[in-house]
Amino acid sequence: MDGMAEAGTATRPYRAPGRGQIAAAALETLPEGVVSFDARLRVGLVSGRAGALLGLARAGRHVHGLAELLEASPRLDRDATAALIAACLDATTPEAEAGADLRLDGAPGLRFGIRRATAGTWVLSIVVDTALAGGGGVDPLTGLADRAMFEARLAAALDRPARRRVGSAVLLCELEGIRAVNQVLGHAIGEDLLRAAARRLQAAVRDGDLVARMAGEEFAVLQSEVADAAHAAALAGRMVDLLGRPYLIGGETVVVTPRIGVSVAPGDGSEASLLLRRAAMARHAVPASSDGAWRRFSPDMDAHWQETRALEAALRLAVADDQFELHFQPQVALPAGRLTGFEALIRWRHPKRGLLGPSQFLPVAERLGLMRRIGAWVLREACHAAASWPAGLQVAVNLSPCQLDDGALPATVASALKDSGLPPGRLELEVTETVLLASGDSALAQLQALRDRGVGIAMDDFGTGHSSLTQLRAFPFDRLKIDRSFVKDLPAGEDAMAIMRAVTGLGRSLGIAVTAEGVETEPQLRALLAEGCDAAQGYLIGRPVPGSQVPAVIARLAAPVMA
Repeated sequence: MDGMAEAGTATRPYRAPGRGQIAAAALETLPEGVVSFDARLRVGLVSGRAGALLGLARAGRHVHGLAELLEASPRLDRDATAALIAACLDATTPEAEAGADLRLDGAPGLRFGIRRATAGTWVLSIVVDTALAGGGGVDPLTGLADRAMFEARLAAALDRPARRRVGSAVLLCELEGIRAVNQVLGHAIGEDLLRAAARRLQAAVRDGDLVARMAGEEFAVLQSEVADAAHAAALAGRMVDLLGRPYLIGGETVVVTPRIGVSVAPGDGSEASLLLRRAAMARHAVPASSDGAWRRFSPDMDAHWQETRALEAALRLAVADDQFELHFQPQVALPAGRLTGFEALIRWRHPKRGLLGPSQFLPVAERLGLMRRIGAWVLREACHAAASWPAGLQVAVNLSPCQLDDGALPATVASALKDSGLPPGRLELEVTETVLLASGDSALAQLQALRDRGVGIAMDDFGTGHSSLTQLRAFPFDRLKIDRSFVKDLPAGEDAMAIMRAVTGLGRSLGIAVTAEGVETEPQLRALLAEGCDAAQGYLIGRPVPGSQVPAVIARLAAPVMA
């Protein structure tokens, strides 16, 4: 009800806004940043846009003197600050001309104007100068500095004369999980999450440090006046802690994983490009299994970096020259041990390093954007191979998240089946929870279309994700594959036995077949038989073999071998 106070609150008489409030509100509507000051360089009003363009933390926007305000900006070097203060002083003299426009080398991406506003009041205006910085100096989503501004400020910090040079550190941060948030919750939530992360980063640094959004989910901090590497280590620890805490965005609780690499000048390099590259090396050294961590650059990372670059170049060539081959691991039905099919597993015949397993190159392929092409190749080759096997045998093929990104998987599978002549019922596609979370509803729709055509769908690595049971409600899987981490502790591990009993029981109640992976010993197999597991796969049954050896495996396992 208009004009009435909410229940439980006291009414207050209306007061018209003062001239100062009106002026401040008007400043916030301007596209440029504005700082007003008087003849003694005392600050009057600071617009929010000015604070964002200067990269000022909240405390830095409430100083009393213009010199103090400009010196608190991490986007101005000392020369630029001195030049601006001198120009503002000149503007307040009686003989000053109408105003001044400044472009300063120590403030790349920004342009300044100084004008008299009223008697006794002057205005310093700040705008983005796209002629000097390709990205304008400011990231439009977060208000942080952009890559161009960051690299220019880093170069300026390193180029100072020796007597004025102080230590600097570069902290490169990647937020793992943003892509999944975009896919599952939408890009609007993802953008709000990036803005929230930017605010946390600003809260973690000092006024003299520069925070930038480099690209996508990558942020960077230029830490100034680093007298000891321990200062950079302390900041990295604060960043991991702050960025890794849960976010409440649009009513959703979201968690991302910060991975941070640190390089410190001059010990880790005295050139901007080298410090950035070495910070990136350190970030890549953060274990993928961690819940957020940081690493400081060390010389051994350089050698690993060179090896990785060589591996990337060789992998691109391998994709072009078809240097891959498939090996096939048998799968059997329990309790009889009857052969039901094979899982197709990719190998890379490296020209120098020999035969490489998937863990040695597939993560690199994912990073390089090669997995869609590799995945399509595996699918085609597996279908062609299975078409030559006896009619009752299936082939299982693992899917990568990127194969579900563009919605083309059903057409790709249909093409592979048609070209090979393999019936749909003899193909089983294996997906992990990560695949489903990365592609959301689109993945479920594509998998349902494939299942409707008769293709089997299995959930791989069941039990290792955060919401495997939720996925069972979302999609009618044909098979659950229990991860080897649960099988390896059988039969001695009580927890492992309890989990195995629960999963096999769940499978029976839902009408879903259960396969145990990584079966390597007779005691493990006996434990699985006792719990009524439907199928098994592992070294005890048979190791992966090249396609040429599959007929021999079929002959060995064609008849039931277990009672």
